[in-house]
Amino acid sequence: MTSAGVLGRGEVLVVEDTVASRQLLSDLLTGAGYTARLAQDGPMAIRSAQASPPDLILLDVRMPGMDGYEVCRRLKTDRRTQEVPIIFLSALRETEDKVRAFSLGAVDYIAKPYQPDEVLARVQTHVELGRLRGELERRVEERTAQLQESQGRLRELAEFLQTVREDERTRIARELHDELGQSLTALRIDLNWLLNRIEQANPATRERLQSALGLVERTVDAVRRISEDLRPRMLDDLGLAAAVEYHVAQFAERSGIPCSLSMNREEFDIDSRSATAVFRMVQETLTNVARHAGATNVAVRIEQSAEGMHLAVRDDGRGFVEETGRKTFGLIGMRERIAALGGRLEIDSVPDQGTAIEAWIPSGKGTA
Repeated sequence: MTSAGVLGRGEVLVVEDTVASRQLLSDLLTGAGYTARLAQDGPMAIRSAQASPPDLILLDVRMPGMDGYEVCRRLKTDRRTQEVPIIFLSALRETEDKVRAFSLGAVDYIAKPYQPDEVLARVQTHVELGRLRGELERRVEERTAQLQESQGRLRELAEFLQTVREDERTRIARELHDELGQSLTALRIDLNWLLNRIEQANPATRERLQSALGLVERTVDAVRRISEDLRPRMLDDLGLAAAVEYHVAQFAERSGIPCSLSMNREEFDIDSRSATAVFRMVQETLTNVARHAGATNVAVRIEQSAEGMHLAVRDDGRGFVEETGRKTFGLIGMRERIAALGGRLEIDSVPDQGTAIEAWIPSGKGTA
């Protein structure tokens, strides 16, 4: 609204082709503390309202050339003026005239000849309603902006926590592989050395050594598996395609569930954040399949195009229904990881018909 409208009771645009009626309304509004702006025809009214939207428009229906209905229609289809309340002024009293006025977006209707108290009462009501609506919209915009800012901060925090967690997993995996793994390997070599040199020893002693050696070998395998689950070195050393291929093969071997893998490239040109997100989604999804799906077949498909990465994991298991109030943190984590890269995640699951989880990550959203 205009500064005059803000400082006074409000600014009213009076659109009347009759000089006497224009002056009457102007004097009436000015005397009540309003600012009156005058227009003698439709085109002038439209230009005036578009240049500086008033708090209210009093619009005569019968005017030569462009009538009030057409003026109202144009104002209500213009983004600049569509929220300005319009009260029609007319000597017409037919019901269809009033219905037409309201259907075009008018908020009220004042019949001629004017009754000063009625005009002022209706003007005051709709100016105040307009201001209340404007204040409400302002507050809604402020709250929306605050909410968006909070959501942005939460997303940044979630992304930071994902990065910290990934870095910590990488550190632990490296320590398991490089320190504990090497120590266990050395211990296995020593046990083999001892076992080979005490062929004549007590059978019970050899049995204990063989048992210890078997335990060390199983521990080495467990450490290697845990290290790979935390952060596969293959992902950093050989890239996404090799890491996914190895993980899918390990999944099929451990779970006994056949898992096919389709990739449209031997290696993907992708930044480290996106590669980690794709690998973690494959890892998390296959883990869920093994634990909950009861599937007999799984298919993983990864494709890269100029637009970005597309990942799909489908199984023929029991499916599930996503409950609104249920906190499925695995799915939440996947959604947040993909959303942080500007992508989207879709889940299509039907009970007893399987589940399909798909993700799209646009190009150029991560950092190398």
